[in-house]
Formats: sequence, structure tokens, C-alpha cells
Amino acid sequence: MSVVKYIENPGPEIQEVYQNAESFFGHIPNLVKALGSNPNLCTSITNFMIQSLGEGRINWGLKELIILKTLRVMGSHYSYGAHEKIARDLGISDNKLGDISNSLWQSSPHFSEAEKLIFELVDQIGIDANSVKPDLWEKLKQHFDHGQLIEINAVITTFLMIGRVGDALGVSDTVLFSKAIA
Repeated sequence: MSVVKYIENPGPEIQEVYQNAESFFGHIPNLVKALGSNPNLCTSITNFMIQSLGEGRINWGLKELIILKTLRVMGSHYSYGAHEKIARDLGISDNKLGDISNSLWQSSPHFSEAEKLIFELVDQIGIDANSVKPDLWEKLKQHFDHGQLIEINAVITTFLMIGRVGDALGVSDTVLFSKAIA
């Protein structure tokens, strides 16, 4: 149960944020409603969350795997099931979803070397962002360009924050998208 009131009818200063969220998700997620009491944070976090999801320099399916791994590393419960559903809707196999939920990803035949390197990055950033070893970055650069690495890092760190905010406030979003996912 949320410790803050959900703002169902926002003031004019964040009407556009709510409209953008509804357009993107098909409804207003509870996290956005919880943030609605602080228009500046609601705007920046919601816009960044929308930017982090969906297609970009890396595909949405890989982003969902990164999100799931990030939420698992930090022990977050916020929207884990909703992100599993999104991943399935995007065609991610149950084998991958099962292996990402524990340490099987390290030896799983279902993941590429590039994916495994990303999951190693998630583990290191989840523990201490300052502990990412230079050799890991060099290995990642063999698979991803600088723009993709920035996007991967942004997804990890965005969902470290979103998971913590959602969990700390007691926000639950069992369904993030009420519209069809492409």
C-alpha cells in the first residue's frame, strides 16, 4: 500500500506529463500518480522513465532483460511481475526469464556473450558503480558503441532509482502497459 496519496487529477503544471504517460503506457501508472504530489520530480522521473523504455539505441527486449536483472540485483519488488509480462509480450523466452531471475545467466546457453557482459555490468553497478572494472568496459565496447553503452547505463541506473522509489513508497504497478506492445 502506498505511503503517499495517488494524484488522480493533476494540476495544470503536470497535465502534459500525465497525458504523455497515458499515451505511452495506455493509462497512468501508479508510480506517476504517486509522484504527482511533486510536479518537478514527477515530470523529470516520468519523462526519463518513458525515454528509458521502448526502442532506442538498444532494443526494448534487451532493455527489459536489463530492467529485470537490475530489479533482481537490488532486491526490488516494484513492478517485477509487470516487467516479466512486458518481456514475454516482446518475445523473450521463459528460459531467458528463468535464467535471469537467478545466477544461471552466467552459464546459460540462452544468452549471448554481449548479454552476459551487460548482466555483469548490472551486478557491478548494483553493488558499487565505482567498482566497474576497466576490462569489463573494454569487453562491452567490443559489442556496443558509446551511445549504446550510455543507454545501457541509463536503463540500469534509472531502474535502480525507480525500483527504490517504488519500493520505499509502497507503490505497486502490476500492469505497466494497458495498450498493445509492439
